[in-house]
Amino acid sequence: MAEEYLGARVRSWRLKRGLSQKTLAGLAGISQGYVSQIEAGLKEIDKRSTLIRLAGALQVSVADLTNLPGPDSPELNAAEATVPAIRAALNVSRLGEEVEPRRSLTEVRTVVAGLAPTWKAARYDQLSLLMPALLTDLHGLVTTGDEQTQRAALRLLVETMHCATSTLRHLNCGDLAMIAADLGHAASVRLDEPLWRGVADYVRLVTLPAESKAITRRLAVEAADRLDAAPDSSEALQVSGMLHLSAAFSAATAEDATDTAAHLDEARQRADRTGEGNFATMQFGPTNVAFWETSIAVATGEGGRVREIAQGVEPDRIDSDTRKAAYFIDYGRGLAQTRRSDAEAIASFIRAERTAPQRTRRSPAARETVGTMLRRARASAGGQQLRELASRIGVA
Repeated sequence: MAEEYLGARVRSWRLKRGLSQKTLAGLAGISQGYVSQIEAGLKEIDKRSTLIRLAGALQVSVADLTNLPGPDSPELNAAEATVPAIRAALNVSRLGEEVEPRRSLTEVRTVVAGLAPTWKAARYDQLSLLMPALLTDLHGLVTTGDEQTQRAALRLLVETMHCATSTLRHLNCGDLAMIAADLGHAASVRLDEPLWRGVADYVRLVTLPAESKAITRRLAVEAADRLDAAPDSSEALQVSGMLHLSAAFSAATAEDATDTAAHLDEARQRADRTGEGNFATMQFGPTNVAFWETSIAVATGEGGRVREIAQGVEPDRIDSDTRKAAYFIDYGRGLAQTRRSDAEAIASFIRAERTAPQRTRRSPAARETVGTMLRRARASAGGQQLRELASRIGVA
């Protein structure tokens, strides 16, 4: 395609399917004028539910519309170059091949302990370099070690697959992320420890495609109920809270406002008890609940609520640059939905980029919103800040 943005992909798939704008609009339950503005890149698809309906009408996945190529940069190019090696390591585990680990359990534990700071900084170039050998060594320890070594390696494997899944998702490798999440989940079932099973449940949920919203919600509720039956602890409350946040987002995508509010309330109650936590790099607590509420507002087309939600929120209470950047992206998207606060939205995107450059430049949502604002602004020549930001994150 000449231009890479979501609306251009909608138009391309519509023409491939032989549909008129009027027919597509009818199938997706929106107006023909809205389809026209989306294809021209002048309006975003404000609601996640609308995006899912459009993809369904076009007989494609949501990922077919949203997984746009990222900007060219040495760091991201280096990260992408490791994907074949990560795929090979995942396949070794998936196929159950027996391999000898090159490092001891102690050495591998040290590497896993060092993942969190790099992950929080969204340094996908560094994380992806570590993954092939680490995944292979963990699989080797699980398949060849004694029982004590195997159990320790299984815990480390659940942690590592959480990180690997996040890295692969942000490199637009959704299918590999699902494989990593499934392998982590299988490890947690074998480990049979409720807390780590809950972590693996959550990781698997966030890799499921947007079209699986009903399944995601059901699995999230089942996982939260299973964890609530386990012994009470701050860690269990944190994981359960994240599961309720996942259920809330799925309910919002399904346009079930009552269930969304109920799950958000469950998460808030747990956050009130735990305070700001950081078990399993989940960052669960009152601040992250507000972050998720912001994301839900944007996903339901209620971007005008982001200022209200942000009152009293201190993003720096979250010890993760990648999580803070995601919040600044959502905040910017919410402001852009109002079409009255583009300057403030641009400032939020720039703040996200400064906080976690790779995370922001790899965000399809950020690039789509910035691109839409840029195309809207071209009639009045746009602003220098907006043009520079668009260039850095790969928007033409």
